[in-house]
This record gives sequence, C-alpha cells and structure tokens, in this order.
Amino acid sequence: MRDLIGEFATQYVTELERQLDSGNGQRSIQNPVLFLFLGDKSVEALQAVRAHNERSWQNGHGVLYVHAYQDKTWEHPQVIGCRLPQADDDKKKMRTSIHERFLLDEAVTMELNKVMKLASVRVAEMGKLFTAFQQVNIAVVARADDPATILLPELTLLLKSYLNELFKNVSVDLYVLLQEKNNGEAFGFSTALSVSFLEEVNRYQQSDYSYRANLLVTEDLVKLPVEHVNAPLFSLAYLLSDKTEHGLFIEGGMQENYELISKLVLLNNKKVEPEFHESNDGYNKLQFMRSISVEHGQTKFASAGLSKVKRPTHAIALTVLSAVFDRYWERLQDGEVLPKTKAREKLGLTAHDLQRKLAGILPEDHILDEMTGLMTSGISYSELCSMNMREAELALFDGSSQAFFEANVASGARKRLEHMLSQESLADLIQKAVIEDERLGLYAAYYLTAEHANGANLLDELRTGIRETSRQIEQMKAELVDLYQERVDRQDIRVGGFFTRDKERVRTFIRHLLDAVYGKKLELLDWEMMLSILVSYEKQTEQIHRQLGEQVEQLEALHKQLREIAKTSVREATDYLGKNVDEYYESVVHETIRSLEASRGSDFYMEQRYIGSGALLSGNRLAGLVERLCQFCRNEILTRAPFALSFEAELLARANVGAAYDNRTVLTKEDLFLDLALVLEERAAVHIEVFHFLQKHRYEEKYLFADIHNDFVQYALHKDENTRTYKLGCIHEEQKSGIEKMNLMGGFGMEELMFYRNNKKYHASYEDSGFVFRRVGGDESS
Repeated sequence: MRDLIGEFATQYVTELERQLDSGNGQRSIQNPVLFLFLGDKSVEALQAVRAHNERSWQNGHGVLYVHAYQDKTWEHPQVIGCRLPQADDDKKKMRTSIHERFLLDEAVTMELNKVMKLASVRVAEMGKLFTAFQQVNIAVVARADDPATILLPELTLLLKSYLNELFKNVSVDLYVLLQEKNNGEAFGFSTALSVSFLEEVNRYQQSDYSYRANLLVTEDLVKLPVEHVNAPLFSLAYLLSDKTEHGLFIEGGMQENYELISKLVLLNNKKVEPEFHESNDGYNKLQFMRSISVEHGQTKFASAGLSKVKRPTHAIALTVLSAVFDRYWERLQDGEVLPKTKAREKLGLTAHDLQRKLAGILPEDHILDEMTGLMTSGISYSELCSMNMREAELALFDGSSQAFFEANVASGARKRLEHMLSQESLADLIQKAVIEDERLGLYAAYYLTAEHANGANLLDELRTGIRETSRQIEQMKAELVDLYQERVDRQDIRVGGFFTRDKERVRTFIRHLLDAVYGKKLELLDWEMMLSILVSYEKQTEQIHRQLGEQVEQLEALHKQLREIAKTSVREATDYLGKNVDEYYESVVHETIRSLEASRGSDFYMEQRYIGSGALLSGNRLAGLVERLCQFCRNEILTRAPFALSFEAELLARANVGAAYDNRTVLTKEDLFLDLALVLEERAAVHIEVFHFLQKHRYEEKYLFADIHNDFVQYALHKDENTRTYKLGCIHEEQKSGIEKMNLMGGFGMEELMFYRNNKKYHASYEDSGFVFRRVGGDESS
C-alpha cells in the first residue's frame, strides 16, 4: 500500500515540475560536451551524471560518455567503453603496472585509438542539437583512489587530439571525486592512491606542464605524436569531496557530487546570459579562471557546493491525499441510518417478500391430489373406524404416503431453497442495496449488521423472526401430533348412508386424511423453509459483519497510515519549507471539496465514477479504493489553481495561511526571505575542506538558478549589495519549481587542502614500505 501511495506522490512531483519547468530554454548546453569517466570506480558516477543530464538538459540525449575501464562498465546507447590494461595482482605495483602495460601493449593502444576516434565522430554527428558547434568541452571525471587514474594525461590528450581534428576549440575540465568517509576497510591504501593522484594533478596543472608521446596509432601501426606544451592540462580542475569546507560529511555522500558535476558542466557550457537586471552578474568561465589564478604559475584548484530548495511537492501530495480521505471517511461514517421498515424493504425481507420466495420453492396444493392415487391396502372403512389417524394412515399406505411426500414435496423444496440461497445471498443484497447506495455506504451496512445497532438492526429482526417461526413450528408439530391421535370415527366427514359402498367411504376418508394431515405437513414445511431462510440469513449476517468489520478496520488503518505518511513527509521537508503544509493544504482541500459539493451535490464523490461508497473494499480490494482516491485527487483536487502556483507564490501563500487563525508561528514575507537566503547559503557550502589560515587567494562566486523576476531573487541580489566580498548572480530560468544556489570557490593550492595535509603521511609510509605509485620513469613525459 505504501508503494501505491508513494508512487502517487512521486508521479505528482514529476508531472508538476515538468509543467512548471516546461519551456525553459536556459536548461540546455550551448556546445557539445563529451564526458570521459576514468576507472572502474567511476561507474556509479557515470550512471548518476548521465541520469541528471538527461533529466535536466533539453539536449541531454545528445551528450556522449566514454568510459575507460578495466573490469566493470555500464552498457548504454550513449556510453562508449574502452578497456584498459589489467593491474598487477600485487598491490605494491598495482597502480604503476597499469601505466607500464599501457606503454608496452600496442593492441591496447590501437583499440584505444579506435574508441577515441569513434567518440569524436559521434560527437560531431550530434552537432544539430547544439547552438554553437565550433567548440567542444571534455569533462573528465575520476575517483582519486582509482588506480586507473595513472593514465589520465594519455587518455585526455588522445581524446583531445581527435576532437581537435573536428572542432576549432577543445577545452578540458577535470572533476576529481574524493571519498573521505571510509568504513575502515583498506583505508590506508585507498588514501595513498588518492594522495599520489592529487600530486600528479598538481603537476598537470602547473603553467609549464608539457607532454609528448607517440599515442596516435593508425590501422597500419603508424604512430604519430600527441603534444601538450607549457600549459595546465585542464582549464579548470575541480576537487569535490564528500565533506564540506566546514568539515562536515555530506548527508547524500557522493550522490550530491554527481549532481554537482552535472550542474557545473551546464554552467561552463550554457548560453551566455542576457542582461536581465543591472544588479545581476552573469557567469563567465574565463573570468573565473583568471580570478583563481595567481602569479608564479602556482597550481590552483576550484570546488563548488550546491543547494536546492523546492516546494515540498511530495509532502503536499501526501497531505492532500490524507485530507481528501479524511473528508471521504467522515462521509462514509455519516451515511443514513436505515429505519426498520426501509431496511426490510431494501433487502427484500418483508413478510410479503419472504412468502414470494417460498412460493417459488414449495409445490402447488394440487400435489395432495396426486397422493390420492397412491396404492392402498384394501382395508374396510369399519376396520379403520376403530383406529386413530396415524394407525389408519399406516394401515392404508404402509408408509408410502410419507415416502411420497418426502420424495416429491419436502426433498425438492429443500434443494430449491439451497439453490435459491446460493444464488441470492444476503451479502449480494447488502452489497447492492446498501454499500453501493451513495446515500448509505459501507458504514451503514456495518451498523445494520452489528449486534447492537442504532436504527435498523438486521440481526435483531432475524432473530425475532427465528423465535416467532420456531414457536409456530412447535405449535404446528403439536397440532399434528394431536391430529394423529384423533380416532377415525370421530372425524367430521360425510361417509354416506347405509347404502354407500364401503369403497366410497374409504376414498372419502383418504381425501380427508391427506387434506388434514398432509395439508398440515405442507404448512409445517412452509414454516420450516421460512426458518431455514432466517437462520441462513442470521449466519450470513454475522459473517458479513465480520467481513465488514475487517474492512472498517482496514479503513481506519488506512486513515492512520495516510496521516502518518503525510506527517512524516512534512517533517522530512526541508526545515521551514515544510511549515504550514498541513494547515494550508487541508484548508485548500476543504474549500475545494465544498465548492465541488455545492456544484455537484454533497454526495458526488460517493458516486462510483469518483471514489465510490466503499464497494471496492469487497474482496479486500483496499488497493482499488486507494487507486480511486489517488485518481480523484489527480483529477478533481490537484488540478485546481492553488496547486499551479510557482515556488515563491506557493511559499508565500503557505506562510500567510495561519493569519486567520491567529497563528503566531507563521513567517512574514521578510522573515521568509531571510531564512531562505540563509538556508541556501548554508547548504551550498563547497565540497572541500581547506586550511583557511593558509588560504591567501580565496575567490568566490555565487549563483542562483531561478526566475530573476521573482521577489526573492531581487531581495537576494540587493541584500548586502555594497558590502559583499564575492560575485553574486542569477542564472535565469523561467517558471522554476524551486530555487537552486551554487557556490564556486577557487584559488587554493594542494598544501591548503586538508585531505592532502592529513593524509600525505600514508602515501609516504606506503612508499617507504615498497609500494610504487608513480608513473613509469617518474614523469619523463612532462
């Protein structure tokens, strides 16, 4: 059930965000981008970044991904894999052995060239999806502790060489993922690998870094050089850890970094921002690069942080579902109370209805006439006169009369009764006449079948009928016993005079006997059939009530579950963004339903085309009711105007909802904006920890991703406008379903990085113990 409810909320979130963010032309990259993911440990990042790009970029399906791996990769139409040499089993040589085998194995180099050539051609083929085709950007993503990172310059420059043949300008950015939170397994070796890679990146980013090697190989094994001269290998090198600059581990771990990579690549490759507002400073990659650079060619790195605040749509959907069910549940319990006479009429249990049922079960009275044709013993009337009625019947028929009645009357009647009860069960009658009645419903049926009920009490009615019928049967049986004891010669019959033949007298008596005795037995059978019906209905009623009780318990459990899920979702909503969700949306639902009731009638949602009166619960199909409830919310509630508000408008409306209730916890507009700005800033802390006292060249830029025209953005752009020490701008995105903030920070060096300062001792100790991390021949290519 939770899955069904969760699916409803998730679907609503997706649909609403698609509506609010539709037509957003800014969410696309301007020029082609090619991702290069390095090593087996980057598979998770590859999958997550591609998913973010596909979901966030309008032309994300035109982005290509190259994965250089050893054993583990991911097959996807947008992913091209290339296998790297296997590492040595000996951990001491694991990293350096990859580079050594790469240099020696021409087959690996040949295959790598084929893959890189194919990737460059496919990027060129995607040109129609981008507004600018003269430039291409390579985004290299690597986990610092992956041994395959030793091939970073070879793979990067080989791919760049092929792209240079097709594009006028090729830029390369590096995104290094640092995992500092470790479960304690192999943490020393992993840390040593990371430090070794960071030291290499530090060299690659120096202003005098050079590289030259015969990496280009044709199909005829003709080799051509790849050269990089006196410049940093990457335009920007981002270091992204699972720890913030405040030294706190990120709750989402690496997942937040994957989304951050997608956002950074978008920022570095998006369309130039028009000047929407004089207070807005747009992002300029070249300006950022110059701002984090320092004299003397020292290597400087960058990092970033991303925060998002969105309307708590998931919590809203669940709150609405719970509020609608509250009203529906109240209405189910408020169904009409059936008076006795109306209940009997609706269920067909009046005396007339029962007699009509019995009329179809019992044979016609002429069956007694057929009994007169039974064979008799030939006894004389004078002999019969000395007997009582039972003795006379036995003397005449020797038991054949009773056998005939049982076979041709009683047995057939019982079978027809059994068939009738199976075909017209009381459960079906209650289902159609009460539960499916929009004015009555499930609870009316539950109360109707209860032991102690207000209004009509079906069990009481049936048990009263059972008692009365049982007394009538006992009375009939006593009368039959008395009748059998009466003497034949005392019967009030005309047997003729002196000249009447004996045979005629016997026939006259037989007709009297059958009319008196079996007429009484037929009447007794009628009452017994009535009793069987009433007893069956009593048992069915008890069983129906137990079943309805289970369904009522399910409804009560569902009511509690919906409230619990909604409240949990509200609590999990981002801090103050979840404030007043209950109050606001319960009032919205109340007003919406009241409006619908006014136009369609107070019981409209009890109709089967909406939610229904509880009939779907039959057969324990609670899921069917929840599906109807979800569909009702989607069609009748969530389509209303209050649910189409933008992020800011919805937040303001919700902030002010408590004013009418004298709710002092409701935020003012100014307080709301201040809180929003503080939370955005706090959660956008960059994903790297640096030693601040050593950091002399810290440079920051901060960008909001939102509609620049909304009040909050204008508030943020002007807040501290004259005193801020960082650049602040807005990346305009119309009809946003939320607001995002990205903080960029750069200008720090390797020695300022806390991860490096704290862990270089592991690297040194491993090297002292015989572990080799460096590239073959040191750094001869540089």
